Amino acid sequence: MNKTIVALVKRSTRPLLLTLLVAMLGELPAHALYQAGQTVTNNFYFIARRPFTRWDGSYVPAGARVHLHDFAGRVVFFEWFAVWCPYCVAAAPQVETGIVDWYEARAGNPYGVPVVHVAVNQVSESFYQTQTDNFVTQQGFGITVNDYEGNVINPVRYQFITGGQPLFVVINGVTNSPSHLPWQILVNYQGYGQTDFNQTLAGFRTLMDAVQPPVTPPQLTSPRRIGANFTFNLITQPARSYRVQVSTNLSDWTTLRTVIGSPIITQFRDTNAPPGNRFYRAVTP
Repeated sequence: MNKTIVALVKRSTRPLLLTLLVAMLGELPAHALYQAGQTVTNNFYFIARRPFTRWDGSYVPAGARVHLHDFAGRVVFFEWFAVWCPYCVAAAPQVETGIVDWYEARAGNPYGVPVVHVAVNQVSESFYQTQTDNFVTQQGFGITVNDYEGNVINPVRYQFITGGQPLFVVINGVTNSPSHLPWQILVNYQGYGQTDFNQTLAGFRTLMDAVQPPVTPPQLTSPRRIGANFTFNLITQPARSYRVQVSTNLSDWTTLRTVIGSPIITQFRDTNAPPGNRFYRAVTP
């Protein structure tokens, strides 16, 4: 074959292949997509679809911008949905049971970190809005937002995937957690495809349950001696491990017991406390 013809074919094939790739994948992202384990570097926002009241009592009207950083101190579970998507419709009630109800019943994760669910509508077409409102009401969604503003459609969604729905993204909003970085992505999961989604949701919960709150020093209060018994109250953080130690000289410490933190006050009793100076402390790794 003539070299000129070969060169022409090569030059023509490259744009054709690129065109086919774009047609298959949709619009190519202008930046790398976020992956689980990375941290979100921009304070992206949505538009409140319905008014809601934040946990601090402040009111958010419909149409207001809702930023990622508004959820500081919480683990945030974002659920993108399209009302015309059968997989979104099937997944929503299982998410309600396996995430929303689960953490409401337990007042957060095992460490007491609050978990908030945000339903994200990705459909902007006007003829779907009544159906979307009915779906939101039927599912009992709490915080519901739109991922579009004006002519800009799904700007947040396309930071995580190139296409498809439903999309589930979980982000750690605890900014000084000892276990995770602030705004670290715990989950970036696209799809449903199963009749039973519970196993996948259990995997999400395992990741969410590992987020620890900021460490605050334990408190020892209400000391009292009765004979050889010495008691005091121990105020701790849920699920953290504490070593209760004793010393007679503030230099050498002996561990008496390991205590798992609790949301309620724990009474500690030393049943072998001879007379003389004894000092107590609780330390956590």
